[in-house]
Amino acid sequence: MPLPRNPNAFANSPLDRAAHHRRDPAWIDEALKAPTTELMVFHAHKPFVVEREGALEAGWMGAHAAAAIAPPATPLIFLGLDAHGARFAIEIPDPAPLESVGRFEELRGIGPRLTADDVAILGCAKSLFEWHARHGFCANCGAKSVVAEAGWKRVCGACNSEHFPRVDPVVIMTPVCGDRVLLGRQAKWPKGMHSALAGFMEPGETIEEAVARETFEEAGLRVNAVRLHSTQPWPFPSQLMIGVIADVENDDAKVDEHELEAVRWFTRDEARALIAGKHPDCFSPPPFAIAHQLIKSWALAD
Repeated sequence: MPLPRNPNAFANSPLDRAAHHRRDPAWIDEALKAPTTELMVFHAHKPFVVEREGALEAGWMGAHAAAAIAPPATPLIFLGLDAHGARFAIEIPDPAPLESVGRFEELRGIGPRLTADDVAILGCAKSLFEWHARHGFCANCGAKSVVAEAGWKRVCGACNSEHFPRVDPVVIMTPVCGDRVLLGRQAKWPKGMHSALAGFMEPGETIEEAVARETFEEAGLRVNAVRLHSTQPWPFPSQLMIGVIADVENDDAKVDEHELEAVRWFTRDEARALIAGKHPDCFSPPPFAIAHQLIKSWALAD
């Protein structure tokens, strides 16, 4: 039985990651020669996109294009397989070879205009390129490391340490008391924007403990229960957002002004207006963000 579809952007990748092929250089070489193999190009961690009849599309191209647009030996990342063939990604240092046919754009800005499948695939590739850019040297001995296993590992030639991509878990929660939900806002956000509370998990914490700690630190509220809603890969640069609804013991919120500018309670009707863009003085993050889905799930619950 297939998994239920996740409501969040960057989830539901259509690719079979086929991880066993990463360790098979001969298979990778053959896949790169196949006419059905497709390549996504990045520059400065931005994917290549094209406009076609007014619609923005991911600029997939044949794998043979790598030789014309990238320096020799530029690493390629094997992303997986779909019904048509293999998918790879490459990051090029100079965007000039493709500027006449398309452009490179920040994924956060263009994501809502792309297909859900492409967003999931490009998010994975972006996270990997971000990781490689930050981990060029061995964390064990400091020597330079090199890309291995089709982009899914780095190896240190000096001490033989192996390094694998990491994901940072973040809890993101909507505290609920009775028929009201608490949302917060940071001073740097656009005026009127309110969102879920959030924070990075710390070593030695469970998800429930992290939710309780962050909710108390940011809003002074004690958590009684935690209900998992959904999760979202978030490639900025590489988080896993763990979305929950947190039942709190009272509504006596006390904002931590080091973390937030303000917190505010919303009734269910106000939350419905918020996600519909009809609230008179507040708005929520767009559907692209898991915070929107958390608010929506609670607001529309029977």
